[in-house]
Amino acid sequence: MPIRIFFDSSALFASAYSATGGSRELMRLAFRGQVAICVSQDVLEETQRNLSTKAPELTVLYAFLLALLAPQVVADPSRKEVWEAENHVAQKDAPIVAAAKKAKAALLVTLDRKHLPGKPELERFVGVPIVTPKEALTRIKPAD
Repeated sequence: MPIRIFFDSSALFASAYSATGGSRELMRLAFRGQVAICVSQDVLEETQRNLSTKAPELTVLYAFLLALLAPQVVADPSRKEVWEAENHVAQKDAPIVAAAKKAKAALLVTLDRKHLPGKPELERFVGVPIVTPKEALTRIKPAD
């Protein structure tokens, strides 16, 4: 049974932007069936928007990765769920945090080191560890 991990847009962006690094390695594990990547519609849209602005040449690769990977897209959080998340995180991050909580994944993976990881109260709210891709890889310990 693959481990479900929720990618925020920074982690998803990195998986398309860089051929190396933890985000891309987690994608490789997903292709092998060792992890299942979950995202929200907001994550998909934000990643597309950021790639179109910062690296438009990678939008085709991004679409290809999504088609191959077919991540699980969780239902959008309700207004109430987003509002509850705003009690724990900045308003701009609340829809992502609420979706991650709703996904009931084993980990929330992010590269937003400033706002998400290292916040025990936020982790309690989401119900899962909030980690960088590198930290996720050490927790998953894939079978060889």
